[in-house]
Amino acid sequence: MKINKRRLIAKVLLLIIAFILIAFASPLRMVKYNLTYSNLPEAFDGYKILQITDFHCKEFGYQEEPLINMVKKAKPDIIVLTGDIVDEKHPIDNAVYLLEGLTKIAPVYYVTGNHEFVEGAPYQDFRYYCDKYGVEQLVNETTEIKKDGEKILISGLDFVSSTYNMKDKVGYADASYFNLLLYHDSSKFEFLSEYGYDLVLSGHGHGGLIRLPFLGGLIGTDYSLFPKYDYGEFHEKNSTMIASSGLGDARIPRWNNPRECVLIKLHKADN
Repeated sequence: MKINKRRLIAKVLLLIIAFILIAFASPLRMVKYNLTYSNLPEAFDGYKILQITDFHCKEFGYQEEPLINMVKKAKPDIIVLTGDIVDEKHPIDNAVYLLEGLTKIAPVYYVTGNHEFVEGAPYQDFRYYCDKYGVEQLVNETTEIKKDGEKILISGLDFVSSTYNMKDKVGYADASYFNLLLYHDSSKFEFLSEYGYDLVLSGHGHGGLIRLPFLGGLIGTDYSLFPKYDYGEFHEKNSTMIASSGLGDARIPRWNNPRECVLIKLHKADN
C-alpha cells in the first residue's frame, strides 16, 4: 500500500496544531482537595474553603458571571483571595465585579500579592472596594473564624513583609487551634513551614506557567527552571501548602496549565 507522504505530513501538522491550541486554550476549572486533620474542631468537619489567586483582572465573561457562578455552585463557607487580584496593567473594573459577586456568596478574606505594590496598580482603589463590600483584609494579623461554638484561626502575611521576619509579623501558629495562613508566594513554603501553620494557601507561581508532562512547572517566578513549589499539594514539617496556578496571565503564556479556582474541604480525623 502506497503512503501519500503529503497527506501524512498534513495530518501530523494538524495534530500538532490541535495539541498546541488545546494546551494554550487554558479553560477555567475547579480543582478540589480533601485534607484531614486531627486538631480540626468537630464543627469544621466538612468545612469548605475556596481560594482565588493571581486574578490579574482577567475577564471571564460579562461582569465575571461565569467565574462567580462557578464559585457559587461550590457553596464555600469562606473565600480567600491570595494576592495579585489587581495589577499595573489592567483597569480595576473586573476586580470590582468579582468582589461584588463573591461577597454575596460567603465571607471573603484577602492578602496582597507583589503586583498590588507595583507603580500604577490601583491598590488603594481596590482597598476602598474591599471596605465597601466587606472583604476582610489581613495585613500581618490573625482573626478567628467561629462556627457552632468552636473556632479556627486565619492569618494573613502581607507580601511586602519578608518571610524572614514572620516572627515579628504574624508570629508562630497558636498550637491550641487549627491555623490557616494566607501568603501569596508559594516559593517561600520552606520558611513558612517553620511556623507551625496547619494549612498554607498560596499562588504567585502560576503553576510554573508552562507545564511539561511528568516534569511539572517549567519556569519559576525568578525565572529559575523547574521550581520546587510550583503547583499542587506540598508537605513540610507539620504544614501542608496548596499552591494554586491561579487565573490570570503572565509575561509568558500558559501552556498545558488551565486556569483554576481551588476548593479545599477540611475533614476531622477519626480518633
